[in-house]
Amino acid sequence: AGVVQDAEEAVKLFRLAAEQGLAEAQLALGSCCAQGKGTTKNDEEAAQLYRQAAEQGDMHGQNALAKCFERGAGVAQDAEEAVKHYRHAAEQGFAAAQYSLAQCFLNGAGVV
Repeated sequence: AGVVQDAEEAVKLFRLAAEQGLAEAQLALGSCCAQGKGTTKNDEEAAQLYRQAAEQGDMHGQNALAKCFERGAGVAQDAEEAVKHYRHAAEQGFAAAQYSLAQCFLNGAGVV
């Protein structure tokens, strides 16, 4: 019959997996922190978790971290850092990052 939806329980389990270095869990927990779903909204913690996933080469983590830098969510706004992380994800073939990187080039944001 399945389980009852419980975002707080999901956050606990994501945290356990994230602490063991699972990039997918770091990304999922970061998303929960960014949205305040199952936990208190915390953009700084979200960015830190996205960075942990990004440092493992996870293209979704790289893209999420780039968005943080682009928007100044949980980190100081920094267009050059955004471009760096979009580029890492784009080089892995991640279409959303390729699009965002193209927008940076089109608008001259973070590129010279």
